[in-house]
Amino acid sequence: MQAFLTNTWLLWLLSGTAALLWWRGRSSQLFYYIFNRYLLALGTLLLVSGIVFSLMEVLPGDCAEKMIAYKNTQGEVITQAQIDAERARMGLDQPLPVRWASWVADLTLKGDLGFSCAKRQSVNMALGDRFWMSLGFCIAGLLFAYLIAVPFGILSAWSLNKPWLDRKRHHTPLRRLRNSIGLVIAKLVDLQLRLISYLGLALPNFLLALSIILLYVFAGEPTPTGLFSDEWRGQPWFAEQGFQWGKLNDFMGHIWLPILVIGWAATALQLQTVRALVVDESNKLYVEAARARGIDGFRLWSRYPVRHSISPLFNSVGFDFQRIFNDLPIVAVVIGLTDAAALLIEALAMTNDQELAAGILFLVALVVIGMNFITDVILAVLDPRVRNSVMQAGGH
Repeated sequence: MQAFLTNTWLLWLLSGTAALLWWRGRSSQLFYYIFNRYLLALGTLLLVSGIVFSLMEVLPGDCAEKMIAYKNTQGEVITQAQIDAERARMGLDQPLPVRWASWVADLTLKGDLGFSCAKRQSVNMALGDRFWMSLGFCIAGLLFAYLIAVPFGILSAWSLNKPWLDRKRHHTPLRRLRNSIGLVIAKLVDLQLRLISYLGLALPNFLLALSIILLYVFAGEPTPTGLFSDEWRGQPWFAEQGFQWGKLNDFMGHIWLPILVIGWAATALQLQTVRALVVDESNKLYVEAARARGIDGFRLWSRYPVRHSISPLFNSVGFDFQRIFNDLPIVAVVIGLTDAAALLIEALAMTNDQELAAGILFLVALVVIGMNFITDVILAVLDPRVRNSVMQAGGH
């Protein structure tokens, strides 16, 4: 019994979460909304798993042929009967729906992503910490994009219709000078931000990575490719004298490049998005009404247009994450990373390892759907209008 529960921990976790949300949803609109979104996320994930599995099956060859081909390289003579027997042993002679159901069952019951033919080990072991490394890159790139795009996008929207100089006659000369300096700085920053956003949308990420690497080459400096330099690559984090701070410094000297490169396009896109949202909200009647009541300056912007413009950004988190991961494989090859994105390129373009590629793509879909689910919950908590509209539509 204990072994059964251990092997099916993921199923019990998913079922327990659904049961808890359903129980709480009987008396709470918020939890009822979260329960509906949870079921929708699971259904979407099941559909994505079928699509990914089917697409990988379209590729020529299967795991049995690859295993037999490997034996051929060792000098063994393989007959067609042996290939058929190997295919039957691995269950590859079953129809596609049966194999997909078996794959989903193993994944749901015990988190097993299948067997990698090229690596000749389970996909879970082949991935190891690489997927967590890629996830860390994407999250860091996403945080980098939003930490820059949100405040500077608001600044760009604020300075859009502002003059270059303060010419208000009721202000003192000193105040006009101080305000004019601030306006000039804000307008110059806005111009630079527009240039950066246009470049970010037009310039591919891998070209940015190559440009940075070439700058280091022309300057005669070691290129910050990979995660560590040759001196620290094989060194442990902890030695006899304790924690190796030199390895941490070397890591920080390399990690900034993939974060900057993969967050480049997302930053540019969100700059434009935040700016457009804040400008749109600032032109609405409720903002003019607040200004007529004497509310002005930072108080006006923080309480009205900025506050109402932030909520829609949560809906784009999943899209931005997917956009960042789509750019990561090429960037990983250019920079020399060994994460899951580089492994995906290897599985698709070099070894034709369908099982490994399907496992990585499914994990990416899992993270994207999970992030969309989390952002839906956050929006429902922050904005009661979201859950109220859904509850009214559902008659709950």
